[in-house]
Amino acid sequence: MVETAIGFVLGAIIGAIATATGSYLLYWKRERDATRRLRRAFAEELRAYDHLDELIADGGYERVTTRVDPPIIYESAADDLGLLAEEEIGRLVAFYSALYWLDGLEDPEDKKNRIESVAEKRRAALETLALEE
Repeated sequence: MVETAIGFVLGAIIGAIATATGSYLLYWKRERDATRRLRRAFAEELRAYDHLDELIADGGYERVTTRVDPPIIYESAADDLGLLAEEEIGRLVAFYSALYWLDGLEDPEDKKNRIESVAEKRRAALETLALEE
């Protein structure tokens, strides 16, 4: 009878450990997959802003300020930024902040250096995302 009780207790403990381990592994896999999807989505959105680099390189500072599309991924996935590494978050926020500043900017000829930094911030964010994959 004691052996049966010990068997039940050990079975319950082993079952609990197996369940907890399985649950943790499933959680870890879901988080990892969500992080990968988020990185890919941000990378694609950053690539969509390639045209800004071309406009800036051609000296089209005035056109740059009118050709800024609102960021879809950044606005919809802002709650999930915590899944990314700290460096990724910093560079993404730096680029998107500069992008918001750029939209509708007046007197862009006076701010050439800062406008050029927008392209640099985009490339830096894209490189950081590529490093983490």
